[in-house]
Amino acid sequence: MAAEKTLIMIKPDAIERKLAGTILSYFENAGFGIVRLKKGRLSESIAVKLYRDTETQLTGMGNKTLESMTSAGFSDEIEKIFGSKEPYEIGKKLIQWTRKFMTSTDIIAMILEGDDAVRKGRELIGKTDPSKAEKGTIRGDFADDSILNANREGRATRNLVHASDSDGADIETKLFEKEFF
Repeated sequence: MAAEKTLIMIKPDAIERKLAGTILSYFENAGFGIVRLKKGRLSESIAVKLYRDTETQLTGMGNKTLESMTSAGFSDEIEKIFGSKEPYEIGKKLIQWTRKFMTSTDIIAMILEGDDAVRKGRELIGKTDPSKAEKGTIRGDFADDSILNANREGRATRNLVHASDSDGADIETKLFEKEFF
């Protein structure tokens, strides 16, 4: 497979916990090349473009939250926290929390390159819900949060790293090339 590029961001919680170098070493040790690297604060404009509020995105986020809270036995809190039990409405609240968190302080954005970089990068990071991430992944080894705790506290999940997915990698790398680096 040909080398491809992907956007990876070290989130505010990882910087606060001084894990940036450790996280970067995971990618270097996995054979990724660094194309671009910059520490800075995300603008609201970039956050809105990065964390898109499409119906598919918001509904997907809402469904993950419903599943997480229901399986943990907290379905009775969903409407109190989100004002709705509809996945799309829940997703709207989640995207606001995410944008607020991601623009709250500095992040480190990287464009990395490697064979099958998008898939391998996401595997190296681990599952979105850090409480379900496997050991050997960045989230599994270092994250100390869960979707459930974040929802119950009315904030974004602190899961250390953002990684482009296969649908967004090209869009996200171009966005950051143009507006961040």
